[in-house]
Amino acid sequence: MPSVHPAAVIGSGVQLADDVEVGPGCTITGRVTVGPGCRLVAGAHLQGPLTLGPGNTVYPGACLGFPPQDLGFDPATPGAGTVIGEANVFREGVTVHRATRDSPTTLGDRNYLMANSHVGHDSRLANDIILANGALLAGHVHLADRVFVGGNATIHQFCNIGRLSMFSGLSGVAHDFPPFCTCYTVRSVGSLNIVGLRRAGYRDHIKPLKQAFKLFFESKATNAVAVQRCREQVEPDPLVDEFLTFIENAKRGIPPYIPDNH
Repeated sequence: MPSVHPAAVIGSGVQLADDVEVGPGCTITGRVTVGPGCRLVAGAHLQGPLTLGPGNTVYPGACLGFPPQDLGFDPATPGAGTVIGEANVFREGVTVHRATRDSPTTLGDRNYLMANSHVGHDSRLANDIILANGALLAGHVHLADRVFVGGNATIHQFCNIGRLSMFSGLSGVAHDFPPFCTCYTVRSVGSLNIVGLRRAGYRDHIKPLKQAFKLFFESKATNAVAVQRCREQVEPDPLVDEFLTFIENAKRGIPPYIPDNH
């Protein structure tokens, strides 16, 4: 049987796996499913429609599945809700809002959301992502695997953020952001994420990525022409192809390059 503290409030539509722990002051309402091994430490608030996969940990003050901050959305409407994968950590004060459209707000596996970070409605987060304290994702943001968003950094609505990209604290973008790159300021690309690439085991791909990065961002040609030059002049490499394909498919454009002067 689940371990539910007497001071917790559990609604009639809630389903808890047998080994779930629900601490004091937690509230779970609506159509909520909490998977095996989940732990709600204390004072956490879950509202359905919400599916919480196995092994998630939710700390005090975290609010998952509540209505979006959208003035045109009726908060009484359940909508498509929120779907969360496995082994995620939601630290104190984290907010994840449910969707306004037909597909749920989704988080994958092993994401770590630090205190007071926010995931807006209709966003989609993949796996192994870190949001540092106060990081803010607006609605309809997509983050690929292993993105790191620093403290109080912000991502504009509808932005698509590529794999293994990194945002320094207080930075932010309003464009699609290419994979394997780092943002140091606001609305700009600063460098390749060399440290992240090494840690991910991609040392052999750094040289061709550097060539493609330099050729693309230092070119004064259009994006299409710069991408074509990269494909012609840089040795074939799967990460280079991922980088260039992302740029080709960017719907919000790519930020300008402002070199890191650290």
